[in-house]
Amino acid sequence: MFQIKRPRIARFATWAKINKPFTNTKHYIGTDRKSIVYSVKNNTDYANHIEMSSFFTSSIISYGAKQNSELRLMLHVVYPTLRCYPNNTSGSLDHNFYGVKITTPNKGKEIVKDFIFDGTLKVLSSIGKVKIQRQFFPATTNKALIERITITNSGNTTEHIQLTSLDKPKITAPRYGANRERYNIFTSISDNAVELAVGASKIIDIAYCATRLNEKFNLNFDKEQELREQFIATMDNLLIIKTPNENINLMSRYAKIRASESIFQTKSGLMHSPGGGNYYASLWTNDQCEYVNPLFGYLGYKIGEEQSINCYEMYRKYVATDKALITSIVAEGDDIWHGAGDRGDSAMYAYGLTRFLLTYGDKKTAENFIELIDKSLIYTISQTNSNGVIVSDSDELENRLESGKANLCTSTLAYDALISASYLHKELGNNEKAEYYTNFANKLKENLVSYFSKNVEGYATFMYCEEEPKLRSWISMPMVVGIFERSKATKDALLSPKLRMAEGLLSASGDKAFWDRSTLYTLRGLFNAGYSTDALELLEKFSTARLLGEHIPYAVEAFPEGNQAQLSAESGLYLRVFTEGILGIRPTGFGKFTITPNLPKTWDSMECNNIKFSGKFIDIKVTRKKSGYDLQITHNGITLNFDGKNFEIEL
Repeated sequence: MFQIKRPRIARFATWAKINKPFTNTKHYIGTDRKSIVYSVKNNTDYANHIEMSSFFTSSIISYGAKQNSELRLMLHVVYPTLRCYPNNTSGSLDHNFYGVKITTPNKGKEIVKDFIFDGTLKVLSSIGKVKIQRQFFPATTNKALIERITITNSGNTTEHIQLTSLDKPKITAPRYGANRERYNIFTSISDNAVELAVGASKIIDIAYCATRLNEKFNLNFDKEQELREQFIATMDNLLIIKTPNENINLMSRYAKIRASESIFQTKSGLMHSPGGGNYYASLWTNDQCEYVNPLFGYLGYKIGEEQSINCYEMYRKYVATDKALITSIVAEGDDIWHGAGDRGDSAMYAYGLTRFLLTYGDKKTAENFIELIDKSLIYTISQTNSNGVIVSDSDELENRLESGKANLCTSTLAYDALISASYLHKELGNNEKAEYYTNFANKLKENLVSYFSKNVEGYATFMYCEEEPKLRSWISMPMVVGIFERSKATKDALLSPKLRMAEGLLSASGDKAFWDRSTLYTLRGLFNAGYSTDALELLEKFSTARLLGEHIPYAVEAFPEGNQAQLSAESGLYLRVFTEGILGIRPTGFGKFTITPNLPKTWDSMECNNIKFSGKFIDIKVTRKKSGYDLQITHNGITLNFDGKNFEIEL
């Protein structure tokens, strides 16, 4: 069967490049204390892009205003379940729409006043006396991006308004579709012409759609808006972070939205995916297994829990004792990607799965997966070198930077996975296996501290790998997993001019690139190690930059790579700064955890409400005392027994 590779299209408009990591605060918090607003300024260009996702689509909306405040838009819409040739990681059907043009008899330009983001994107604009609100959000039950345009006549004469799609309907060529399947791509507009009396308003419903040939398209716009609002309300009521800093609180709100919305309904079940214009209906051992799925163990979002279990289950047939786990399952489960060799994927999988199971707290689920954990750890242990640390071909940056033969990430993740596996085996009554993992973890800790300890660029910290002479931001990993040897020098190195930038950390000394994931791991590690004052300064600047700076309101993948795409799992890492960093929560069994708060000196209290452990929602409040903290843990308003360090929910 002859097929031609489908040409890739631009994911971002050429005018929507985020060329600066951070300069100053450009946005502000709306009067509702939830939305993020940009008020357009005369003679000033503005451009941004935002990703929004739901079960059947993801959209990267490039939006902005020219110097004369005229609106500009490009809508990059991805349909993960409509597959193209080659049916691989980037084989999702996508299309660039240029929207709907609104014209009035005076033929004026559409001039923007405000851009508002609250979980949906709103554009407030006008053409003369015609007031316009455009609202964008993904459909929940259909393969469509929705735009609802509210037009109001604020003049003193009747207005005749035309709406014209700037895109022509298209049927894809069979040579581009997986299995030569063809797709309809089209824009649906409820009204092309509107007559508005003085003071009257009307809503125009638009959908940017794709379907299979002969597939019926039926969309209830009111219901779709209700479903999007329900999703956002659900996020607002789960894992509620309350600190003295409004920017941090609001950033955590948005992190829940982005971490949870990027879940797609595929033929293999629910699959969380990074997004960014390229990564859909696909799973990774780092983004999903390691970064975000442990969050879903206690976030309380049922769909997140279901997809986590499905994710770990989809890897089952690839887990082995004699070979590395594959990196990625792509194309709705039809293919795999393993292009960077062993990245420490077995350790990533075991690390994330054990933490998820401990917080999820269901014994039957744990029994179903314990064999996979053991297989992953058998392989990981088999990769121990003569220095007693774990080797791998690369790491999660996939050879973008030096990772050597044995890197710090793989060994620290393996250490933490062994500790968690020992807790799991104790819960399942396998005391001998638990003791074996504990003993091996203790030996691995001793070996990795000995092997990786080195004076790097004047700091008595850790080398990332033997082949790397420069400081790397991933040297925070020992602190993340509770290894605090050399932590003072490591903290000093991380926050030194060699790695520190305005709002985050460079990936390597002397480099220009940064990856938010290493900054977020570093924040968790600094708080975990007790450096709360230093960590707070970084957390405040990072949160303000991402929430209100150049590119709002989420953590991003990288700069300059990828135009600061808002990959979803990084938002999961942001939330874990609070749970596992500031609160120091460490799951030790089903409904059991230790908690070691590390509040910044300027915070008198912090709350983490409606956090889920072993099927029960609890509230945690930490209040500073003259010496130490007062911790109050409640369930349904009833204070639960807590000895000040170890906590166990009665199941």
